Amino acid sequence: MTSVHRVVALLFSLFLLTSVQLANAADERSFEIGEVEIHARIDSDGNMHVTETDTYHFNGAFNGILVDLHTTGSDGIEHFQAFEVSDQQDIPLDIELSSDGDKLQYRIHSQSEDETKVFKFTYSLNNVVQVYADTAELYWKFFDETNPSTLGSVLINVELPDGAKQDEITAFGHGPLNGAIERPDSGVVRYLVSPLPSEKLLEVRVLFPTSYVPGSSKISTESMLDRILEEEQNWKDQTDNSTVVEDIIIALVILMVNLLVGALIYAKFGKAYKSDWKHKYSRELPSDVTPAIVSYLMKKHNSTSDLMATMLDLVRKKYVTMHVVKQLDQGEEDDYTFKLINTKINDLLPHEKALIRWFFEDVGRSGTVSLSDIRRQAENKKRANAFMNQWSKWQDHVQHTANRLNYFEKRPKNEKRYGWMVIAAALQAFGLIWLVGLFHYIWLCPLPLILFWTKSELRSQIGQTEYTKWKAFKRFLRDYSRIASREPLAVHLWEHYYIYAIPLGMAKKVEAISHMNMAGESYETPYYDSYLWTLHDIWTDSFNKTIAQSGGGSSSSGDSGDTFTSGGGDGGGGGGRGAF
Repeated sequence: MTSVHRVVALLFSLFLLTSVQLANAADERSFEIGEVEIHARIDSDGNMHVTETDTYHFNGAFNGILVDLHTTGSDGIEHFQAFEVSDQQDIPLDIELSSDGDKLQYRIHSQSEDETKVFKFTYSLNNVVQVYADTAELYWKFFDETNPSTLGSVLINVELPDGAKQDEITAFGHGPLNGAIERPDSGVVRYLVSPLPSEKLLEVRVLFPTSYVPGSSKISTESMLDRILEEEQNWKDQTDNSTVVEDIIIALVILMVNLLVGALIYAKFGKAYKSDWKHKYSRELPSDVTPAIVSYLMKKHNSTSDLMATMLDLVRKKYVTMHVVKQLDQGEEDDYTFKLINTKINDLLPHEKALIRWFFEDVGRSGTVSLSDIRRQAENKKRANAFMNQWSKWQDHVQHTANRLNYFEKRPKNEKRYGWMVIAAALQAFGLIWLVGLFHYIWLCPLPLILFWTKSELRSQIGQTEYTKWKAFKRFLRDYSRIASREPLAVHLWEHYYIYAIPLGMAKKVEAISHMNMAGESYETPYYDSYLWTLHDIWTDSFNKTIAQSGGGSSSSGDSGDTFTSGGGDGGGGGGRGAF
């Protein structure tokens, strides 16, 4: 299979992925980073001056963006500045810096909601060029495996000092296999990757004469040019020998694209009951169900934050008490302890009882458990599988309860229009596989049809009505501050609402409203002394880490030399981008 065929297959698959939209797409808070442009200028002293422009698309309300940078391989970062680009003007933004060894995080504040913004930040890295006896080397990661966000496209221009000649420069890139290297001008090396998936490194390695950086102080008398070129050639050879694996991956991608197309068609054209609820807002809790059930009703799955919401609901019901454990070391996060005070749990739902037994009997002791206890069990390799099994069983309990409430039903979806659409998708896969010569994988094409011979779980009439009511309640929480006729609500109601705001993705919004309503009041609540309003971020971050640690790690790939190849990862730098 030629490289042209591979490109055709991948572009065609990407086209299908981007052209089909879900009609009932979720409206939860999210963001996307579209274009990232980085200009990295090397001066004659071996320092690198970076200007980066990032385009963010916000869906929902955010307080700003995160820029993570690593100083490994340099003598530090200086002169970091951040701006919002608006009408060709650079508006300076407030920055908070935190560090953990050589890892720096810049929190750039800029209130954003349902809009697109362009951010620019500049900084200088000291002494990044290594000078050997026979070559100078810039070996730098602009992103690494800690980057949590997918980037739509990344363009990196590395500008060498004045006087650089194109035929004296050798350039390599390590990153996704869809990367490309260009040298449009003398002294400039351009790297383009589109997209850059999350948790993947993007690294540049440029070799040039030592005379370009006469002021560099990072000097070695060792000759390294031949060794570097051999290393890069080995990585390139490894990639060239992996074409069979690539063929299999492409075949699987084609199959997955067709399955996805079928799933999207299913979601777009699948009939849903019309809700009996016609109001825009619901000012009261729509029904007396637990937050975990609400989460499953809205999203058809549960997340780790639903565990916290369930625990807080047990606090509200006076089965559990919660206390904060302040750490003496200011660098340490506060811990939280939960104590079971009511052991008569027969009246609770199965998932509530399962959570109590899991946390207070399995993880904790003597009816007490702490956030650190949960984290330690997940980190224990011997108990990691048991931990994940408990998490899976808890989700099953929630699903079964939702089904007993008749929120969902099984409905066959075998109308002719669905069959024809899936057959068309299968024919597309057949033609594409034939085009690229993967004859051994033609049997994969009919597999999407299986999706339509099975029954699918959809919301029932009751479930659709309840879903609409909770959407109206979420809309009320979101728009409360803008509702002119709103009536003040008691503090204890906001705390009750907060529990349900977690599965609805509105915890931050309700937190802000509740702070406003609590101003000047001395109301004592079950949560006030436990610092309820600070627990959400700590719990979510901590528990997501424990799930990740229990469930396994991730892998990465890289590239080299005028065509990207596998390898690399030994350069300096690193980091990622995000939002908060």
